[in-house]
Amino acid sequence: MNVGRLIWFLAAVAMAQVGSATTYYVSGSNGDDTNIGTSAEAPLQSIQALNDMEFAPGDSILFHAGESWQGMFWLHGSGTPEFPILVGKYGEGPRPILDGNGYQASLLIYNDECIAVQDLEFTNDASHLDEVGEVKKLEGFGGESNDWGSGKNVRFGIKVVADAQSIQGIQFANLYIHDVFPSPDLAANEHKGYAIKIETQSDLEQNAVHLANEVSFSNLTVRRTGHYGIWIKSLGLNQNDTFKNYSVVMDSCLFEYTGGSGFVPNKCEFVTVQNSIFNHTGSDVDERMWKRGSGMWTFDCRNVMAQFNQFKNAHGPIDSYGAHIDYGNENVLYQNNLSYNNEGGFVEILGDNINCGYRYSLSINDGYRVDPDGVHNGRTLNISDYCGESNPGCSSAGTFVYNNTIYIGDTLAPEIRIKPGIGDFHCYNNLFVCEPEGADLLCDISEASNELDFSHNLFFDASRYQFDSEGIVANGGVFAHPLLQSMDSLGGLDEDFYKLTAESSAFESGLVVSELLLSTASFDHTSMDDFYGNSVQEIGHSIGAHQPRVGSFFCGPGAEWNHAEQKCTACMCDGDFDGDGNLTVADLLIFISNFGGN
Repeated sequence: MNVGRLIWFLAAVAMAQVGSATTYYVSGSNGDDTNIGTSAEAPLQSIQALNDMEFAPGDSILFHAGESWQGMFWLHGSGTPEFPILVGKYGEGPRPILDGNGYQASLLIYNDECIAVQDLEFTNDASHLDEVGEVKKLEGFGGESNDWGSGKNVRFGIKVVADAQSIQGIQFANLYIHDVFPSPDLAANEHKGYAIKIETQSDLEQNAVHLANEVSFSNLTVRRTGHYGIWIKSLGLNQNDTFKNYSVVMDSCLFEYTGGSGFVPNKCEFVTVQNSIFNHTGSDVDERMWKRGSGMWTFDCRNVMAQFNQFKNAHGPIDSYGAHIDYGNENVLYQNNLSYNNEGGFVEILGDNINCGYRYSLSINDGYRVDPDGVHNGRTLNISDYCGESNPGCSSAGTFVYNNTIYIGDTLAPEIRIKPGIGDFHCYNNLFVCEPEGADLLCDISEASNELDFSHNLFFDASRYQFDSEGIVANGGVFAHPLLQSMDSLGGLDEDFYKLTAESSAFESGLVVSELLLSTASFDHTSMDDFYGNSVQEIGHSIGAHQPRVGSFFCGPGAEWNHAEQKCTACMCDGDFDGDGNLTVADLLIFISNFGGN
């Protein structure tokens, strides 16, 4: 076949697929399962009718806006990368609700792929028993690995399983998933509720490797789950570093009051998590919750970037950092994130990791936990060799924490802890600002089997720090007032208050990190932006998350940087310095704080 005929043939196949795609409409109030369901005027009515159907590439299953259904929708059929199957809504109004009503999942995708799910609401909090005491489950979905198809001991908003083949192209967008809890007899299982779980099952002895590739989550809201919000879990690949789920993207998602962590990717590579908010993970607002969890954490992953996120108010007696790096990872980078009021702390990096770290992030009042036994106190930095309960400890290589700004108020006393046997650790250009009043800040540092390199970190007020006797943490340190934009207003969430001023001792006092750390396959240490979006290339390097150029300083409300005079001057705003449209005492106070009272 010549090239022209091949192109024509492929085009004809594509057109045939488009032409054969069908849109199915579902309405609980206006539908009837005797309808074909291919028009909005004569829709189908029930999930049961959909469960009996096999869908084809390009098909759409649309639920009527503002209506709700109970039961488990088991979607049969795969799309293609060009023509995915779409599950969504039609009509104006709120998202349609798919209530799992005690089945194991509200939506099940089982060994099918190229499916897009959008514009829907999911919940699943009812009993797993029907009105006569029978277990709610669908015929054909069972087996020990699926907990026998019951929602008794485990529950999902959406469950995706790949145990007979690898799958790709699973997309979730604009979903609201909430209140997902099982109904077990044993209290040990009552927390096992998940908004979304993607599970792959492999058997290396049988050369059967099944992965989930090209998975995306965008504009999701997840609230009140017993355990994790979203979990990617691969079974049967332990002690194998060759096979990983490939290409996972999370963008603009919101996790609130999840009983465990918001997002937990396992055995994944090329992962991006950005523009998302993790708030009150490890929540205890429901007694059934796990009550512990960092905003997100990676396990046995490679080439991960988490950036432009907010990690706030994580709770729990263990871990519960804004975001932590578990063990067995390679090339995991957390950058340009806000970390606020997380009980466990700011940085936690466990063992058996390669080239993992944090940079250009802002930490505010992280690490307030006080453990009566002193084992799991809150920590600004927690660098550990932990790599599983059955292992004595594992060292890491290339661990780094640099150019972060850390604020610690007077009501908390997080530690800096480095355990023995963690490998090499590089800590540069971090700006530690703590209120002068408050308990001592312990530095628990071990040199045993470690290569520790601290340099050019600024500590203020340094009097609260109990530096190690070997002088490791204080090595090459700067002990001077950082003169941030609003020193009297620190502790809140106004990020501009933590910027440097032109007179700051941190300005252009940092070292060049790219001369000390090697680039990785997924990121380097030269071509990036600081926390505030400023390029860090070809500038004098400063200490902290803010990297201003000369003449580019933020001057606060009602002022602007005067390039000629190299200082802040009043802007032409008629005295309304706070921009509220009124002249008040607040405007006067802003003027005085910027330009002095003389």
